[in-house]
Amino acid sequence: MADATEQTINLVLGENNSAILTPQWFITGKYAPVAAGYAPLINGERAFATIAKAIEQAQKSIDIITWGFQASMYFTRGSKGQAKRVGDLLEEAAGRGVKVRILVWYTLGGNKADPNFPGWQAAPRDFGYANMIAHASDGYRASGSQLPYQTPEDYEYDCQWHWEITIKKRGNGNIIIKHRELNWTNDAQEATERQTSHHVKEYGDIDYIQGRLLALYPTHHQKVILVDYEDPDDAVGFVMGHNSLSTYWDKDSHSETQLPAYLGRDGNTAWQDNSSCVCGAILAHINHNFVEAWEKNVGNDAELSQRMSLTESDHKFTEHRMEKINNRLINAVTVDGMIPLKKVMAQICRTQPQYNEFDVLRLYKHTLVRARKYIYIENQYFRYPPFVALLQDAINERVKEGYDIEQNPLYLFVVTNSSSDAAIHAGSYQTYKMLEALQRPDMVPNYHRKEHKLGEDDAVVAGAIPGIKSHICTLISPDSTTPWRSVYVHSKVMMIDDTFMTLGSSNVNLRSMLFDSEFNIAIQDTDMTNIIPPIRQHLWNMHTKQAGDNFDKEFKNWSDIIDENKRLQDSDIPTTPVASLIEFFDGNKTWKNMD
Repeated sequence: MADATEQTINLVLGENNSAILTPQWFITGKYAPVAAGYAPLINGERAFATIAKAIEQAQKSIDIITWGFQASMYFTRGSKGQAKRVGDLLEEAAGRGVKVRILVWYTLGGNKADPNFPGWQAAPRDFGYANMIAHASDGYRASGSQLPYQTPEDYEYDCQWHWEITIKKRGNGNIIIKHRELNWTNDAQEATERQTSHHVKEYGDIDYIQGRLLALYPTHHQKVILVDYEDPDDAVGFVMGHNSLSTYWDKDSHSETQLPAYLGRDGNTAWQDNSSCVCGAILAHINHNFVEAWEKNVGNDAELSQRMSLTESDHKFTEHRMEKINNRLINAVTVDGMIPLKKVMAQICRTQPQYNEFDVLRLYKHTLVRARKYIYIENQYFRYPPFVALLQDAINERVKEGYDIEQNPLYLFVVTNSSSDAAIHAGSYQTYKMLEALQRPDMVPNYHRKEHKLGEDDAVVAGAIPGIKSHICTLISPDSTTPWRSVYVHSKVMMIDDTFMTLGSSNVNLRSMLFDSEFNIAIQDTDMTNIIPPIRQHLWNMHTKQAGDNFDKEFKNWSDIIDENKRLQDSDIPTTPVASLIEFFDGNKTWKNMD
């Protein structure tokens, strides 16, 4: 890469003798952009192996905020001897004197609908209050239910682990695990008020049922880990899409084969997800988020309060610190395709309704209109219709700048889910509205017929917004034979023009933008680094088996794969796909508008 061009910038200082320089991709939000080290952790095998290394090396503290936590989950897998549960890893760290704090979102209603905290509040069957707790293992009762794919032995481990943490038989009293929820006194009131906010009015299409569900049943959806913040030379953080639940562990291969948990992917379906490893001043912002959440939901903690004296300056990015983490974590993980930490500019963006922070939404609105070549969205949900208007704004800007939008279109590549899964179907009407706005009603033909009062046999054809070429796709296991098995996409990634990227816990839906608490990191490549193109190429190689930098050719390649997989899917001969990518299609005849 050529040397960076020196630039001279003339500044007019303000009354306080200062000036603020903000890169165009970043917003003016709660947290300012800072120099940071950043490494992608694509899929669970890489993410959990790297976190396991960090836990094994921890000397001071481990702070975890997550939506779901399973103590029996194997973070490392491969054989009985190699496999290591996160509960054991944390117990060993606590035995070394490391203080472990874990904060998990949990409600009784959420546990019933979608269990996320197996073994929570466990006690032996014959122990007093345990008789009032419904969910039982052989030896324990617990509030946290067994996961659908979980073995009885693993659930028994979860119950025993939580009980022995409670009575301090494990962890020397150094493991503190708490749950949090958006309560019915203050937070629910604030959420209800948000139903009439200007953001919701701008969204435009939110009916009463959807509004009440979002307002009264928001969740804490953040997924962040911070290790050894007290030691700036060794501190490391993880901004994640993954929850600490076993179904989130999978390899790039996304095989249809389900294995025992200690060997490999044990969830009911293959799982696509993304997380990241970070260092530098960004850790001060991660620490602030954790301390703020802990004090609000648990109470004051003298050690955490003291830690707040360590600032961005103490944790400032240095090449030396970054290379230390590369050597002891990233390079030490024996998984092909690890991408080391590189220097970037980074910014934390949150949805934090309790504090009137909607920086994730502001980030999307700020960056989508700046796209000039391509936008890539890999997300669990694709249902925030107002974003389509921003794409139109991006096209209008291109026209003003003299682009021939027919010869130089804006490419939109999307990988998401289309399935009968209850969580996906709950917001299917908004997905329909998103695709209708993109002029792709052919992907949801029965919804289109219903909305426009057409006959069952009336044709529904694809259209296009002038200047935008789009592929909306889902994934399937590449080794499955027809009928192909879906890969569940849980990612929360957006890339623009190989220059900007955001990743974290936020989905592309109303809930993540306005109602749940969310935590994303936004990064911009510097003149001296080039990390976003390798991340995109890695993802696209998984999905299409090839990836380049010519987006005209990439768009055609996606088209060819979609067409060939359609042909194979319609064949009477059982066969495997040419690649994991297939076109999005939802043939349901009923929709829901609850998310």
